[in-house]
Amino acid sequence: MDFETIFNNLDNIDKKSINAYRSARQFKNIATYPLVSIGDKVAPVLVACIVNKLLSCELFLKSLIIMNTKEIPEGHHLIKLLEESNISSIVINRMPDFEFEKELEKINNAFVNWRYIYESDESTIYNGFVNTLCEVLEEITREKILEIYKLNMLQSFI
Repeated sequence: MDFETIFNNLDNIDKKSINAYRSARQFKNIATYPLVSIGDKVAPVLVACIVNKLLSCELFLKSLIIMNTKEIPEGHHLIKLLEESNISSIVINRMPDFEFEKELEKINNAFVNWRYIYESDESTIYNGFVNTLCEVLEEITREKILEIYKLNMLQSFI
């Protein structure tokens, strides 16, 4: 069966899990363009990229939580969402080059903070960690969707 047929036969809560994944992919894809053209000039959009990447991480985790619990989680704290998703050990194993817990603590509420970065006196973030975390969360979420729903997300329209 094709992707859309399988998707359309899912319960509404399961569709929300898939749609959280799709939204996460969209924010992640946009976050890969740190420069935009404005007329004949090129402007950096690094803050927008960071915010979108952090939101993407959050949505991948929320997709996993919805799959596991059939409930829609709230909040933006990555540590709490990672704990609720029950994939901490998988993520840590896939990120051996990082001091995972230390780096995660630094970005725990970064989505909220970076949306209002102009209010802050400090604006540093370990982008390598954020990028890798986002990639790993996407992989894990895609694998779980294939396992649970038998849906190949690469066949979806994203």
